[in-house]
Amino acid sequence: MTTFEDLDLAEAFGDFEPQEQPPRRRAGWITAVVLTLAVLLVGGGLAWLALSRDTTPTATVVAPAVLVPALAETQTAADQVEASSLDGTGIRASSTRFVARSELGAIYVGTGAGGQVCLLAVPEGDLSSTSCVKPKTGSVIVLRPVADGPAVALVTEGGEAPSADDGWTQTPSGLWTAPAA
Repeated sequence: MTTFEDLDLAEAFGDFEPQEQPPRRRAGWITAVVLTLAVLLVGGGLAWLALSRDTTPTATVVAPAVLVPALAETQTAADQVEASSLDGTGIRASSTRFVARSELGAIYVGTGAGGQVCLLAVPEGDLSSTSCVKPKTGSVIVLRPVADGPAVALVTEGGEAPSADDGWTQTPSGLWTAPAA
């Protein structure tokens, strides 16, 4: 009988001889291509971001009285609006100024919450409506309570006036009006 001690180690562990490894191809050119594509994609994305930035000058926030000179004038009796017409609009009663009369009723300009510039239409026998914007140069405030109804627009300095082709006409007070569509 053969014991473990009698065996030669090479005989006992003969199966553990180093096996021949299959040749491994090193594809260095694939790595180079992938890295080149990655660099091109990142570089192209950064170039696209740089070129897509808006180069138009940004509007400057100004005081409401600078944007609408009527707000710098003293409020007269004609400029005052009934408190019930201001309910829920956020417009301060002491800031309203009469601008014009249109199909929407009496049109006022005033300041609202956060110093916004607002247009207020007070029709007879109906609820008032309002439209407010931050006081920025080039602002256009459009007030059209009903989608196909009459509208008014206040164009501030640097703003783009509505098109006459769309039915807009300018009033002597600088307000633009449009009839019902």
